[in-house]
Amino acid sequence: MSVGDIIGKLKAKLSGGKSGTAATPAIDKAALVSKVRESDMFSNLPDENIAGMLDHMETVSMAAGQTVVKEGDEGDYYYLVVSGTADVLRQLPGQPKPEKVAELSEGGSFGEEALISNAKRNATITMKTSGSLMRLSKDAFNDFVKEPLIVWLAPADAQRKVEEGAVWLDVRDDASPSAKRLTGAAVLPLNVLRDKVGELDKDTFYVCYCQNARQSSTAAFLLGQRDFKCAVLRGGMKGMERANLL
Repeated sequence: MSVGDIIGKLKAKLSGGKSGTAATPAIDKAALVSKVRESDMFSNLPDENIAGMLDHMETVSMAAGQTVVKEGDEGDYYYLVVSGTADVLRQLPGQPKPEKVAELSEGGSFGEEALISNAKRNATITMKTSGSLMRLSKDAFNDFVKEPLIVWLAPADAQRKVEEGAVWLDVRDDASPSAKRLTGAAVLPLNVLRDKVGELDKDTFYVCYCQNARQSSTAAFLLGQRDFKCAVLRGGMKGMERANLL
C-alpha cells in the first residue's frame, strides 16, 4: 500500500469514514505501522509498541493560521500530519520576529524532542492550510516510545559500566571547555550530535550524561536510533554529586 493510500484512509477516518457515497474501509493497521516505521525515530521500536501508540492517538482538526505548538511552551503531545501543511517557525538571534525554517506536509511529524528531553518547545508550528493531525499524549509517548528505547543507569551502576570498558559521553550544549567532566569522557554536544555522530565508535558502549539527564536522554534516544550501544546516567552530574561519586 502506498503512502497516498494510507493518508487517504486517515482522511476517511477523520471525516467519519465516508468517501463520496460509499463507506471507506477501516484504516489498515499494518499499513499504518509500515508508514510510521519509515521514520528514524521508530525504526527500532517493536511493532506492538507502534500499534499501541496508534491506538492511543487522537485526531484533531486544525484551521489555516492556527498555532499547534508555541516555541518556549512545555511539550505535551507528539503530532503526525494527516492532511494539510504547516510552517515551522523559530526565533533566530537578532531577528525581530520568528522566521520560517521548514514546512511540514502529509506524513510529517513534530513534537518529539520536547517529550524526549522534558524540555521546552524549540519551534512554533502554525498551520499553513486547514488540515488534520493525529496526536499522542506525553504519557503515552513515554510508555510506548521513549522508555522502551532508553536504558537508564543509576550513578553507581554507570560507574561500574565505565570501569568495565564503557565511555562517558558528555552531551551538554552549554558546558565550557573548562567545565568539570567525568574522567575520560568523550564530548559531543547535543546540538551538533546529529551532524557529528560519525565521530563516535559503534563498537563502544557510551554512558550519556549532562547536568540533569534531560539532554542526555535525548542523546541516547537519537544514538539508539542509529544502532549505537548506550545508556543514560540517571540524574546526570547532579545525580553523581548526590551519590558522592564526583
